[in-house]
Amino acid sequence: MTARQANRRFPDKKYVVETQRTRGGTDRRTQGSTRPYRFGEFDILAVSMFPSKNSWSSFLYTVADWLLPDPNDPSRLLKFQPISPAPDTDWTDDFETCVTWLRSGLKKTISIE
Repeated sequence: MTARQANRRFPDKKYVVETQRTRGGTDRRTQGSTRPYRFGEFDILAVSMFPSKNSWSSFLYTVADWLLPDPNDPSRLLKFQPISPAPDTDWTDDFETCVTWLRSGLKKTISIE
């Protein structure tokens, strides 16, 4: 799916990854949905690029804290995250590079452009 199909703010030249759990549920304490991930639940996001590259060995990685927040709840990840079709300053095809980014502590947000 192109990014624009998921969110009209995103460009057609990017893809998207859906970042939420496949099961539904309700948090007993807050009564909120348990489907969305919250920041801090994982460090690195690995995305299989098989649907667009037709290769099971093609992955892109980014630092989870760089992902876009949900505007309705900034503690949660936006459901659809834009992905570059090729490595760039936000996404890499090298896992070790992503670990270096994570360990650097750089604070940023992935680009929607």
